[in-house]
This record gives sequence, C-alpha cells and structure tokens, in this order.
Amino acid sequence: MVRYFSIIWTLCLLFLLSGCEEEFDVDIPDSMLDGIVFNGVITSENPPYFFLLRKPALISGQDGQYEGIEDATMIVTDCTDGIKDTMQVLHPYDDYGGVFYDYYDYYQKKSARVAVNPGHDNISCRGMYATTKIYGIEGHSYQLDIFYGGKHYKSDIQRMESALPITDMKLKRFDFNEKGHTWAPCISFINPFGVDNYYLFQLNANSYTNYSLKHPQFLLSSGQFWGYSILSDEYLEENVVDFLIDDGENPLGYPPGWDYPMGDSLYVWAQTISKSCYDVFDQMIRQFRSDGGAYTPAPSSVGSNISGGAYGCFRVSAVSEKGIATGER
Repeated sequence: MVRYFSIIWTLCLLFLLSGCEEEFDVDIPDSMLDGIVFNGVITSENPPYFFLLRKPALISGQDGQYEGIEDATMIVTDCTDGIKDTMQVLHPYDDYGGVFYDYYDYYQKKSARVAVNPGHDNISCRGMYATTKIYGIEGHSYQLDIFYGGKHYKSDIQRMESALPITDMKLKRFDFNEKGHTWAPCISFINPFGVDNYYLFQLNANSYTNYSLKHPQFLLSSGQFWGYSILSDEYLEENVVDFLIDDGENPLGYPPGWDYPMGDSLYVWAQTISKSCYDVFDQMIRQFRSDGGAYTPAPSSVGSNISGGAYGCFRVSAVSEKGIATGER
C-alpha cells in the first residue's frame, strides 16, 4: 500500500539533515528496531490479497532497502465466518521484463504470476505474502496474527463497512494561496446515517480497476508524496454535496493543491476504514506537518493497530470510485 509506517519521522530526520556539514549522533532506541513493518489491506475486490512484511532499518536516501521477512507465519481470520487463512510466502524471481511472483489465484482457480514495475530488484521485493482462501466481504470482521522470531503480533478486529456511494463529481476552481488558483475535484456522496464512518481518499488519473488496490506494486511503491486524505463524518450531514478532495501530504512543505493528477481523466478512489486505522493515518499526517517548532511537536514514531511492536496498519476496506473527463475544464 502505500507508504510504509516504520519509524517514519524519527528515521527520516536522518535523511533530511544528511546535507548538513556538521556531524552529530542520533540515538535510536533498540526497541524501535526490534519489531516488524507491516503493509497490506483486504478490500472488497476479488482475492487473493497481498501483504508485505519487513524489518525496520536505518536506511539512507541512497539505498532505500528494507530486509524482507520470509519466515513468518501470517494468519488472517474472517471472524464472521470463522475462517482462518494461513498466507503463502511468495518468493520473487527475475525474468525477462522484471521481477515476478508466482501465486495461486483461488478466485479464478488457476496458477498465476504478477510482475512489479521496473525499478525494483529481487532483494527489495522480498517479504511478500498472499492469502489462500479468504474473501473480503462487506459487513464481515477480520483479524491478523503474525508469528515471527518467537513473538506474536496481533491486530485489533477490523470490520469492513459498506462502500461509500459517490453520487457526483465535478471540478471547481479554488484559490490555494501559494499555489494560486487551480482546478480541484469535489464529490457528492451519501453518508450512511446512524454509524460513525471514516474514509480514505486517493486521486488518480485512472480507475483503480486498471491496477487493483491489492496489487503488490502498491505495497512496494514509495515516494515523496503520501497521496491520501482521510475523513471522519463527525460533522457531516447525510447528504454531502461538493466536498473538496485534498491532494495528500508530503514532507517537503509543498502547499495544498500542489500535487493534483494531470491528465484527460480524474478518479476519486474511496475506501472505508475503521476508527483505529483513521487514528493511525491521522498520526501520520500530523507527523508530516510537524517540524518541532514553537507550535508543532517534534516528530516521533507513528503508532499501529497491531500489538507487540509492529509498525503499520492492518486495514479492511470496501472500495468505490467516481471519475470524470477533464479535457473541457
């Protein structure tokens, strides 16, 4: 998925300050390195679902390598149906055109393989796992157990809420101060009444069905931008009209509106998330915005909804989207 949650800002300070001439020691607690880094999501898409498990590491901007964990036991449980799924570890291999994984597609009932984009090598792709029988179903609850190095890591129980019904999407012109006037996407949607709802939004020039949010590429990709925004419906009405979608966060201080996708089309991907996942992502966003100054606290490590010293967030999400052509804006 997405951005890795491991010791995000404590370690990133090493990279951001690497250009300074004065050398100094940064004391990283051993407890921060004695853990695991988890990334993955069960969606309402057809299975299988992929998960990435790595060790925390002091890395530099030049190497950017994490050590994949391939000898763990990962079990995801459908608590609603009582189904336990012990995941299969996938070993990457080089072939013509890049790095590949072989796996069994139990939805289509056949063996399959998947490639990751150029830029990844065999070493950086280690630590990938795939489910073998579980399905992501709205209304079902799930839990993750990881056994590694004599330790047991356990997530809280995650319920997959119903997908968000997006009824309309349009582009409107906004003044983003430093960025100036620019077009930005707004959506209208029906916010389910009577329950607390939390959402994760992402913008893309294409439909998620062209990629699949459960694709290993999403777990391995990283960059300078965290192109997500989160939303709690605490102050929302049931019928939400023209809600502005943020373009995400970045650690470089770029202002809002800087990173909207440019192209002939624009899609908003909406994923339902739990309160505990919302809290983890909220911590991440606060860390992006923290600089240790007078009005913001010093950056620190981000929490998790997995106990035992794991970094990351076990998430289950129902997915929906809305797209428009942008050529005539």
